[in-house]
Amino acid sequence: MKTLIYLIPFILLFACGTKETTQTTEKIDSTYTIRGNALAKISFETISTELKEALQNGGIEHALRYCNEKAYPITDSLSVANRVSIRRVSNKNRNPRNKADKMEEFLIKGFGNDLNVEKELTPRLVLKDDSVIFYKAIILQPLCLTCHGQPEKELTFQTDSLIRTLYPKDKAIGYQVNQVRGLWRIGFKQN
Repeated sequence: MKTLIYLIPFILLFACGTKETTQTTEKIDSTYTIRGNALAKISFETISTELKEALQNGGIEHALRYCNEKAYPITDSLSVANRVSIRRVSNKNRNPRNKADKMEEFLIKGFGNDLNVEKELTPRLVLKDDSVIFYKAIILQPLCLTCHGQPEKELTFQTDSLIRTLYPKDKAIGYQVNQVRGLWRIGFKQN
């Protein structure tokens, strides 16, 4: 009985520490999630705006060539400016540099399952080495079908031919609106 009495203060101390740890973890998670959402939004809007301008200025061929040449420099500059690593990854990648790893494929499938049952898609945080990785689903929008849709339906023969010329190993076609196209992957170095 005396042992139990002596242990009670330690149990209470440990329980309080657990609550504080949980609150701290939730605050850290919230910080990374808020920042990750903001960076994914800025990245999407920047690339989307640039592609829309390229499309208006020179049609689909110009937009494809623009994306081929400028998408990486855009995300690279946003990465440097925000001191993070910003990438887009997919299990059906257009560029081999964007190939999802096994865990990312699992996340894509999970987001797709959530979307199919109309569950809210919430970003995921993953600890990897000395980084926190933020993942957010990229959902295919109607305009995206121009380059990612069904061949001979939304994807014209000329567009499909140019994609195969620019991206010989392309797998990023055959999508429909509101499918998970891939993930925003934003890496934060932990200090």
